[in-house]
Formats: sequence, structure tokens, C-alpha cells
Amino acid sequence: MNTGEPEGLRLSRLRKLDTSRIGTRVQPRIKPRGVPPALRDRLLYSTVEVKVAESLGRSVLGRHRLSVLADGLGADGPAGATEEFCATWHAVRFRDVVLGHLDYGAAVEVVAEHPPNDWMLIMPTNGSVTATTPVGTTVASPICAALPAPGGPGPFTLRCEPSTSQLLVIIDHQALVAHLRRLLGRSLDEPLVFDPGMNLAVGRASRWNFAIQMLHAELLDPGSLIHQGVGIGQLEEFLMSSLLFGHRSNYSRQLEGVARPVEHRVTRAAQNFIEMHLAEPLQIPLMAKALGVSVRTIETAFRADLGTTPTSYIKERRLERIRADLADAEPGSTVTEIALRWGMVHLGRFAADYRARFGEAPSRTLRH
Repeated sequence: MNTGEPEGLRLSRLRKLDTSRIGTRVQPRIKPRGVPPALRDRLLYSTVEVKVAESLGRSVLGRHRLSVLADGLGADGPAGATEEFCATWHAVRFRDVVLGHLDYGAAVEVVAEHPPNDWMLIMPTNGSVTATTPVGTTVASPICAALPAPGGPGPFTLRCEPSTSQLLVIIDHQALVAHLRRLLGRSLDEPLVFDPGMNLAVGRASRWNFAIQMLHAELLDPGSLIHQGVGIGQLEEFLMSSLLFGHRSNYSRQLEGVARPVEHRVTRAAQNFIEMHLAEPLQIPLMAKALGVSVRTIETAFRADLGTTPTSYIKERRLERIRADLADAEPGSTVTEIALRWGMVHLGRFAADYRARFGEAPSRTLRH
């Protein structure tokens, strides 16, 4: 029997970490293993039916085929309910990050046409998961996470041992790339590519482990700032920075401090100035005077490093700040007051730009 939510489920943003889930409390038939304490009350679905698990699991893994492996030996089990199988998904969505725990209760194989569109770190709390893409195979365990490249060519396969439950950290692809651009102070020369396996036992992974512990602690404490709708964006940025600095990628060398030409230093200084004065009227000539360079130098640096103009960059950062404020807004807040707070005085143009950037009207973000 399906004890989860209807087909087509999309995880909704849990505004101020609202824990409301479904009309009746989900009671899993088999107690999930290894669920972090902060997620134990965040059960979104539980089912003992394989086809129902396929449907509900699309919100996590995309369209896929799910097979139960008899005794974990590789033979297909029954297509319907099985004695041990029970798919459970606990999760919290912040803004661009989902923290979730997935357990099938049995050995399973997941075969998807394509990898998920966002970055998904697979971190088993026990057992192991073998993740296979056309690029290669990675075995994830409690000391090694798997990070398949998002949205690439399929097929994408996960094989989970009978004893396996897994913590999943899902990060929006565009948000991570935008954050990397800000860290570098320039546009990307090539697509971001991570090593498919992340050794969680080495020193460089300590940043990532600490970020996950902090996220868990903030969720667990009902008095924390994020439960009041404060600091969610900063916490997500810290998590993304921890991944970018703590795991090997084709941009690790640049992030570790490779010397930048003068244009890059100008871009970084201008970005810092913009962040400090984003809510104020920003004029490029005044910014150039404050930085001791010419307007042409700033414009040239932005075109070379970020592939955009200073004006377009300012608008992009304001839209991102407005989105954060809309998502965290107190009851009674309006789109107009939040847009004006960040210098968007032409409201009709702002609404069109916001929809083009985020795929929804600002009023819809405010309602979530």
C-alpha cells in the first residue's frame, strides 16, 4: 500500500524549515537505518511497493527503474511488495540544497536514463553503494562519498547492498556554478568537473565533514537561526565553499591561490565593493573612484573575467538577494518592499527579469 504522497511529488521549499509534510503521519513498515536525528521527523514518503517507490523517487533520482535484488546476489526479486523492501525518504529542502536520507531496506538496483540534473553526493551511513556512469564506477561507503556528474549522458546506475542506507546532499547545479564564479572572480573556462569519489577520511575533506555537522546541528536545534528563517543563504554558501575547497575538481588549483593577473584583482575588488553597497544606489564611476581605477578598467575586467558588464552583475546579485529575502520573508511582507530594499525601482522590469532568471514570478517565491 502506498503510504507516501501522490505521483509527481516535488520537494517543496520548507519555508523557515516548516516541518509540515502530508495530511496523515507516515509510518514506515520497517524502521529506517542510520537516519540522522535532525531528519527523523522529516519523513516524506514510505512504501513497500516497488512501482510506487519508483514514482515517488523521481523527485530525487529522476525517472528510473527500480529492481529488488534477491538476497543481494544480483537476481531480480518480485516486482511488487517484498518481505524486506521498504523505501523511505527523509529530507529537508533549504533553498538550493536538499539534505536527505534514503533507505530501501533491501539490496536494490536503480537504473536511470540520465544522472540527476543537480550535484548529488551519495554518503552511505552503512553498507555501500556502487554508482556507475559512462565515465566510470565509484564505490561509496561511510568513508568515501560518490559524486556523479549531473545531467550527463546515461545510463546512471546505483547498486545498493542489503545493509545500505545513505545520506544524500543535493546541490542545485546553477547555484554551485554561480558560487564558484564568485569565488574565482571570473567566468569559468570549462564546465565544473569533480573527481567521482570523495575520500572522507583525508584531511582536505575535513571542511566538508564540518559543514555537514554544522548543517545537522542547526537543523537539530529548534532555537537556531535558520529555524527563524535567518542565515539560510549563508549556510548554503558555506556548504558549497566547503565542497569546492574540500574536494578535488578541475578548479582546485585556482581555488588554492594561483596568482591572478591584474584584471582579476580588479574584478575581485569590484565584487567586494558591490557586496558591501548592494542595497545602495550604485554608480560605476563612483565605484571606480573608490577603487582607484578607471571605469574602462572595471568594464574590461568584468568582460574578460565574468563575461558580463558591471551593471548586469549588480542586477544579478540583487535578484539573488531578493530571492533569498522573498523565501525567508515574514508574513505580511510584500514583493514591492523587498524589491525596493535592494534598489529595484522599476518593478515591472524587475518582475520580468526575476521570472527569466528563476522561472517563477516573485509573488510565487513569496508564497512558498
